[in-house]
Amino acid sequence: MTKKFEELPNEIFIECFEYLSAPDVFYSFDRLSDRFDTLIRTIPLWLNFEEFKKSKFNQFCQIILSNPELKHKIISLKLSNEGTRGQIGEFLSLFPLNEFIKLRSLSLIGLKEENVRQLKPMLALLSNLYYFSFTELECRNSEILSELSKSKLRILSIPEFRYGKSILKEMSITTITISSCTANQLSKIFQCAMALKYLKIENFYSYTHVNNPLKFYTGNAVCLKQLIIDDCKADFEMIEQCLKRTPNLTSFTINTYGHVSMIDADHWQHLIESSLLHLRVFNFYFSYCPFTDSYNDSLNKFQQFQTNFWSEQHHWHTNYEINNALASIYTMPYVWNKYELFAPINNCDNLNGFDKVTELTLSQMTIKDNSPYYFNNVKTLILTHENCFDEEMHEYKLQKEQIKFLNNIVNVSNIKHLKFPIRDDVLPSSSLLLEILKELPYVSSLEINRGSLMSCASDHELRKYLNTKITTLKLCTNNCYYGYMKSDEVDLLLETFSNLEQLQCNFQCSNDLLLILKKFSKLLIINSPYITKEVHSWIQENASKLNVYIDFYEIDNDNDDDDELDL
Repeated sequence: MTKKFEELPNEIFIECFEYLSAPDVFYSFDRLSDRFDTLIRTIPLWLNFEEFKKSKFNQFCQIILSNPELKHKIISLKLSNEGTRGQIGEFLSLFPLNEFIKLRSLSLIGLKEENVRQLKPMLALLSNLYYFSFTELECRNSEILSELSKSKLRILSIPEFRYGKSILKEMSITTITISSCTANQLSKIFQCAMALKYLKIENFYSYTHVNNPLKFYTGNAVCLKQLIIDDCKADFEMIEQCLKRTPNLTSFTINTYGHVSMIDADHWQHLIESSLLHLRVFNFYFSYCPFTDSYNDSLNKFQQFQTNFWSEQHHWHTNYEINNALASIYTMPYVWNKYELFAPINNCDNLNGFDKVTELTLSQMTIKDNSPYYFNNVKTLILTHENCFDEEMHEYKLQKEQIKFLNNIVNVSNIKHLKFPIRDDVLPSSSLLLEILKELPYVSSLEINRGSLMSCASDHELRKYLNTKITTLKLCTNNCYYGYMKSDEVDLLLETFSNLEQLQCNFQCSNDLLLILKKFSKLLIINSPYITKEVHSWIQENASKLNVYIDFYEIDNDNDDDDELDL
């Protein structure tokens, strides 16, 4: 006999609640019954305010204020200033973090200097903090991390490594993710983070200053098991020096472009056999521009990674691609979430390992009936064309008849975000955009050149699809700075989209911004990378009264109202 929903035991509800953010739990179950009212106030809570509607943020803050015991139940907190300007500061002004006595995980996105002043006296009192993450390069890590030296911190995610060795020596950090790191900084990490088991570097540089030459300190990262370098700008010799200090490494992942020295199978084999005796997983992506190499030169480099040592002894299988602009070789299955597919001159047959790719860039020359590639889990699709200077450029543009072949390359049912490059020659007609939208049943986000969209928006059938489908719109311009919206474009925008929740464009006039706010009732976030002084003044005066977050990157102090920049 099937039980009714409310008859399920508390243990099942508690397990389900672990997959929900605290606001979702309260908005769904609060005041349903005395049982649920009691239950949701006694369980551990995960509080995630990233991309959160401003009115709901204010509402849940009031729930915490009226139920102060909830602060003792929150074990995970994520706050964000990205697209939600001032959210971190507003939350910290209401709730000192030291009142969250069981807080184990803290994530701060887009941290600002003014937030650091609020944070410093609070962090030292978070004795149970186990995970800490923040993003924003303008913040100096040492000002924050020094306050956490006495905590139980084990997992750390930071923009840069700028602080002294003593901080790491005082902590027992086992996992570090770092956005930007130099070879000298990595050397300090190896020397001081003695308990480190996992290290991920998103951007690695070999840069050294004349007064600060590269110096690898004595001592090895003996506990390090997994090392990931996503964007490596160092040569093989530099990486070799690093890896010789990781004797117990079992998994290594590296992605590099332009360093031909990396594409030497014999050097890698020697390093592995001499210094990386425990290495079991080796994922790499090596690429370069083959301007001075013939096709056979590139082919010979890549085939050296398919000998018995690689394929049979270690089962490290590779795929390679060679075209006019790029030659690349990578291990399969492919482990990165971004992939760019341009028409290759040659490739191997090992093409069924792209399940981790969630962002795919497709050139028009790869969209065909018999494509050997297939991407099952793509959420973001970027459509572009080959860089070609042929006189018959129209042959290299995306054609309407190609759209029906998209499903042969990518699972279109998973695509939520559609992007076009900033240049406006990729999208030649409204009918092409319409066919693409028809082919992508669940797309809800569109990033497109502003001029391209405005020239297409007069198509009534296309506007019907845009009105129905698109909830997030990002308008880009060829001018990388301003390119403000014109008043007639604002009017066209209002006629073309009715369900927008997020909008990005540059505003020159506060009247245009006000009109957008009045007409788009579902709007949650407006991101205006560049605004004028007049718009900034209006935001300062009115933003606190609105239920929409308005974020911006830069104020144009030199703008002339009569100076409309190119699209």
